[in-house]
Amino acid sequence: MQSLERAWQQLTSAQRQEPQLVLAYAEQLRQLGADAKAEEALRGAIKRAYDSHLIRLYGLLRGSDPARQLKFAEGWLKDHPGDASLLLTLGRLCLQNSLWGKARDYLESSLQVQRNPEACAELARLLAQLGDTERSNQLFQEGLGLLDNRLLASPLPVPARA
Repeated sequence: MQSLERAWQQLTSAQRQEPQLVLAYAEQLRQLGADAKAEEALRGAIKRAYDSHLIRLYGLLRGSDPARQLKFAEGWLKDHPGDASLLLTLGRLCLQNSLWGKARDYLESSLQVQRNPEACAELARLLAQLGDTERSNQLFQEGLGLLDNRLLASPLPVPARA
């Protein structure tokens, strides 16, 4: 952690504002279990310059105050209502805050904007917990298909009749 911090501080101020470098720094912080510090770095970078890659990582972090984290992210929705990454992040942050209905709405909205394996998986996990196993299974299958289109090309066995 100290070497990461030292390397980060050796960058120029302009470099520390580059979205790609902030993303790499925050991801390393996350790997080291420093989610709160990563959340703070991403929040500052997103305030300076909105970036969907930063937004996506923001939703994977468990900051020190999940309700506050959600509130910040919902503030970005006004200017970026059609960003599938932001909607996915909002769904994930709602899950962290145990807001099941709101999480479902955001995840479904994300999928309406863009079919994405991550959003499929998050919504499928939520629906499974809520008891909608049929829809959950459909979303898991769709998500796998989005990860690898070759799965859809193979013939499948016909179920035996009882």
